[in-house]
Formats: sequence, structure tokens, C-alpha cells
Amino acid sequence: MTSHEPSRLAAVVAALRDRGYRCPDPTEADGPVVATGGDHPADGPDVPLSVERLRDVTPLTLASSVADAAHAGRAPVLVVDEWGLEAAHTILGDPFLLRGRVDGCRQFYSIPDRIALTDGRYACVRTDAEPQWREDSSTTTADDDRDRTGTDEPRLLLEADGSVLAVLAATELTCPGPEPDAFPYRYGRGADKRIHVFDRDREVGRYAGIAAMRENAYRPVAMPLLPEHHVRTGGRLARGVTLAVATADGIEFHRP
Repeated sequence: MTSHEPSRLAAVVAALRDRGYRCPDPTEADGPVVATGGDHPADGPDVPLSVERLRDVTPLTLASSVADAAHAGRAPVLVVDEWGLEAAHTILGDPFLLRGRVDGCRQFYSIPDRIALTDGRYACVRTDAEPQWREDSSTTTADDDRDRTGTDEPRLLLEADGSVLAVLAATELTCPGPEPDAFPYRYGRGADKRIHVFDRDREVGRYAGIAAMRENAYRPVAMPLLPEHHVRTGGRLARGVTLAVATADGIEFHRP
């Protein structure tokens, strides 16, 4: 697979050159290839393009790529494989960078980062189902087309099996992080190299590792992906993303 990576990006760059764009050779670019001065292949923004090859299509990689391009004043063009095209469409389409929206409330993707607490341990819950983050309806607006709420400090609910396990203000996710009592459980690795799990009052279990902890239904809490925490500037450019995929018939450009 690695041997094909440069050729995919090079093929997209060549297709853009055919449309009048000026682009450096991909092997000479330090980071994304910047393309200027051409005819956008999918009726996107009339600004320079930031052309980047994505090997992993995840909510976090997509959010990071579109945010970086928009912050630099460029419209993102993301080169993906055919197998990743549908996932990229889902994540970057409507609602943008959101898992969904129900009754005006945003539902968030989770990212690999764990939530660190102010005592040096990590947030944990106990449930058989995978917890999901959503927005509290009290901080939403009536405009379902918006991907932000009526406040810069929405309340977030962590739910599983129909129960609310934790409630946080979005601002608590930034450094220094939530207080230990924000979650019903927390965990950390002790001097004995084992994982120690605590409730709000005492230690409730010791495990050889995260997998053993999860087998007893204790689950680390993943950070929610809040679009406004990633795309801080250039929102219109970020939404002007184009997906490029190489097929047997040539290069196809898609707007999510």
C-alpha cells in the first residue's frame, strides 16, 4: 500500500493542473500541496486549495485536516481511498463533523483522547454499552441548520443504556480538565503497574490493564469531538471541503 501513496496524490495534482491550477510537485511539498489559480473541480470556494492525502479516515483526522486548511485560508481537498469515501461523506456531510442531531441536539463523535482529571487520573464509567456524548437540549437553538448552539458553553451529556452518566460544561474539557467528582469513577496506574479504579469515595478495583478493566464493565471515557474546538477559524472554508478519489476511470471529485 505504501508504494501507491505518492501516486494517488500525484494523480490528483495532475488533474488539478489540467484545470489550470499551479501546484508544486508533491514530493517537494512540505505538508499539503498548495494549488492556486485554477478552476475548482467541484464548484467549491474560489481560493487556494490545500491538497492532502489521508490514509486514515476518522472524525479526528478529517477535523484536523479541514481545520488546518481553513486556518491557512485555503479550501481543503482530501485525497481518500474508495473504501474511505463513504465514511468521509458521512462525517463531513450534514451535520458537519457531527455523529448526528436529534430534536435539535448535537450528537458528537468520540476521539481516542481520554479525559484527564485534575487529580492526575482519568475519567471512567461503568456500563455494558459504549457511552456516547450529546448536547443538553437546554443549550440548543431552534435552528437545526446550525452546527453550533446558542452558547459558547453548551452542557454535554454522557449517556449509555438510556442513562445519563455524567454532565459537563464544554469548557471543562480544556486544560486543566474536569474535577474528579465530575464522573462516577476514575482510574490511574499505580506504583504496582496495575490499573486502580476509584469511585468518588474509595478504590473499587485493581486490574492488570485496560482490557481487564473493561471486562468488568469499567470503561475509559473518550473525549467528544466538538467541531468548534477544532475548526476555530475559517468555518466556511472548512465546509468547502472536496474529496478526491482515484478510480479505474480516473480522478473523481466529490463535495460531501
